[in-house]
Amino acid sequence: MSAPPPRSAPPARPGLPPELLARFSSQQLPPGYLLSTPGSPKDRILLLREGRIRVFVASEDKELTLAYLSAGELFSTHTRAYLRCDSACCVLSMPTADFARSMAHQPGMLALVMPVLGRILDNSIALIEDLAFRDVAGRLARFLLVSARQQGVATAPGMRFGLDLSAGEIALLLGCTRQTVSSLFKRLEREAILTRPARHQFIVLQPEALLRWQEGEEERSGGTVG
Repeated sequence: MSAPPPRSAPPARPGLPPELLARFSSQQLPPGYLLSTPGSPKDRILLLREGRIRVFVASEDKELTLAYLSAGELFSTHTRAYLRCDSACCVLSMPTADFARSMAHQPGMLALVMPVLGRILDNSIALIEDLAFRDVAGRLARFLLVSARQQGVATAPGMRFGLDLSAGEIALLLGCTRQTVSSLFKRLEREAILTRPARHQFIVLQPEALLRWQEGEEERSGGTVG
């Protein structure tokens, strides 16, 4: 799929020097558009202005999501990951060499790049640990516990948090199937460990039970779903 023609860059966003932003080109891209693939000759820095981009690795029959980029985050096409628009996106881009020269004159720009790289590295390490040491139930439990810790609000009873992800998207993060994730969620609700009061809304009722799932201890009491 060929990219739509570049457009002029929009007004400056907070945190980016206007003179640097003026050198970016801008594109409106549709959902599903594949921005970058491993080994692509294009080497550019991307700034996501609007929408959401999925960063993932893939083989012939399997995909593993490393992260979702949100508006305001920077990333590079020079990786072994695929980048795909998860929704309609406005993406700014600049050749990596030009961006590197700009960073040499403005050391503070590094602070804009490191957070997303650190998050993807952290997610990648967690994914490796999950695949090596946890079954699918343990992976889902860890994911829910981390989400509750990062986004949760104490309520009566439990900890409420939102996730703007479908069961299929969660499955891609965990390296399993959508059917397995749906089955595990049903079991969590059946055992009153978690409830879903609305779409994309979750309440953890028994965090200690989720912790047992994460450590694999639920195998001895309830079995696992493969």
